[in-house]
Amino acid sequence: MGTSQGVYTLVSFFGIILGIIFFFIDGMLFWSIAFFTLGLVLIILKAMWGFAGWADNVTRKLGDDD
Repeated sequence: MGTSQGVYTLVSFFGIILGIIFFFIDGMLFWSIAFFTLGLVLIILKAMWGFAGWADNVTRKLGDDD
């Protein structure tokens, strides 16, 4: 795993954790929703990025069948 992927994972992990922690602190509901959403969006983005890379590899292999 590269450094950028490690940072990406750390940011999404802390986003979800802070979202859960801020949920229980009075007056921090907005920040809770914001951090939790940030963490989930980053996870979904990473999954879509992986799927796009897989699709690109499959498409290139199909084109090399000549």
